[in-house]
Amino acid sequence: MAVSKLVKYLLFNFNLWFFVGGIGILSFSALVKINKAAFQITDELLPAVNLLIFVGAMTMAFGFLGCCGALQESRCLLAILFKGLLVMFLMLLSVGVLGAISRTASAQEIVKEHMKDLLPLSEQPQDFQVSFQIVEGTGFCCGFFGGHHDWGNAKAVPSSCNCRDFTRNCTVMEERIIYATPCMTYYMTWLDRVSVTLMGIASGFGILMILGMIFSSILFCQLRDGEKSFFLSF
Repeated sequence: MAVSKLVKYLLFNFNLWFFVGGIGILSFSALVKINKAAFQITDELLPAVNLLIFVGAMTMAFGFLGCCGALQESRCLLAILFKGLLVMFLMLLSVGVLGAISRTASAQEIVKEHMKDLLPLSEQPQDFQVSFQIVEGTGFCCGFFGGHHDWGNAKAVPSSCNCRDFTRNCTVMEERIIYATPCMTYYMTWLDRVSVTLMGIASGFGILMILGMIFSSILFCQLRDGEKSFFLSF
C-alpha cells in the first residue's frame, strides 16, 4: 500500500517525542505531589497537580498509540490518535484561557475575597498553617493582607514571620522583629508567573498537537486512498 514514508516517519518521531514528554510531565507532577511542601503546593492547588498527572498519562498513552499507528499503518489507531489529540488540544486551550483570565483584575479580586474567609489564620487546620508558614518563610512575608494581625493575636504569630533578612521590609512587634509585607503581594506575583507559564506550556503543546493531527490525518487519508486504489484494481 503506497503511503508517504516521510509522513509516516515524521509522525512516528513526533509521537516518540510526545511519549517521552508525557513521561516527563507525569514524573515531574508526581514528584510535586509527593513533595508538595517543598514546592509550596497547598491543598487548593492539588487539583491542578492532579490535572497535570492526568495530562502526562494521556500524553504517554496517545504517544504510544501514535507510534504503533504510524509503524503498522493502522487507520483505527490513527483515528484514535487524532480524536485524542483534539480532545487534549481543547483541554489545553481551556487551561490557556484560564491562565489569561487569572491575570485579570476581577479574577484577582475574587481570589482576595476567597482568602479573607481564611482569617484568622490561627483558627485554620494545622496542615494549612504549616503550608502557609512555608510560604511566609520563602516569601519573606507575614499574614495575608494585614501582616501579623491576620494571625489573630501576637501570641499566635509563628516563627516563620520572624525577620531573618534585614534588607526586607520588617517591623517590630512586642520585642520581635517580623516581616511587615503581607503575603498577598508575594502570592499575586507568584500567581501571575504561574499563569504566564501555563499559557506558554499550553501554547507549545497546542502547536505540537496541531502538527500531530495534521500528520495523522494526512497518513490516514493516504491509507484510505491506497485501499480504494487496491480494490479498484480488481
